[in-house]
Amino acid sequence: MDFNVFLDFSLGQRVWKIKPMPLWVLLLLLPLIMSCSTSRPTQSDESQSAEKETIVLLHGQGRTRASMLVLSKRFKAAGYQTANFSYFQMNKPLDQISGELIAFIREKVQTPRYHLIGHSLGNVIIRDAFRQEYPPGLGRIVMLAPPNRAAHLAKRFKNNLLYRWFAGDSGQKLSEEDFFRELPVPVVEFGVIAGDKGQKITFSEPNDGLVAVEATKLEGMSDFIVLHHAHTFIMNCKDTFDHCREFLEEGSFQ
Repeated sequence: MDFNVFLDFSLGQRVWKIKPMPLWVLLLLLPLIMSCSTSRPTQSDESQSAEKETIVLLHGQGRTRASMLVLSKRFKAAGYQTANFSYFQMNKPLDQISGELIAFIREKVQTPRYHLIGHSLGNVIIRDAFRQEYPPGLGRIVMLAPPNRAAHLAKRFKNNLLYRWFAGDSGQKLSEEDFFRELPVPVVEFGVIAGDKGQKITFSEPNDGLVAVEATKLEGMSDFIVLHHAHTFIMNCKDTFDHCREFLEEGSFQ
């Protein structure tokens, strides 16, 4: 017996009908039809892997976790989970903030593997936390516009009373050469993204407005890239996200 099947395709108000075809022809075409389905696609292996990983975000000095929301949203859209760490450097010593980061990760990260992305002072906190023990599962780290040596502007304003009040213990340490010599270097793979859309009023070398490009470099980094962005909003740029994701997934900025 020969079974025939009609296929109807609706396009707006118009309905197109295809002539009857043998059932065996339909079965041969079924894989192709399913691959072109307009229904929600099954997650790829990459997306499924991403859902098993968390991105922990750390904002910079004088900012709040709101400054990392755009980056968080993009990683969520890519299938990752995110956890946005908030801190107040004005009234807490650096080692206390670092301890709070460790506790935050233990409480908030529910995936077997997690990564860290810090902006500016957030990277100093990440490095300082290596004096303690990170919870198991730490993967890679991306540093956005990090001060990896004594900051030029911090040294310039370290004796200013307003700066001392605003920056707190963490901000004062940014001006100390000895502090950076003793600051731990991450023991996992880490990459550095610097910005060079800066200013020439207080700098005579390439900078992002607050941190010199050379001051972002750190011995042991797996990769380094310079993007034409300013310090304050580098984390909101689309190419910054693209490079962050590339490094976390591949270990390099391609």
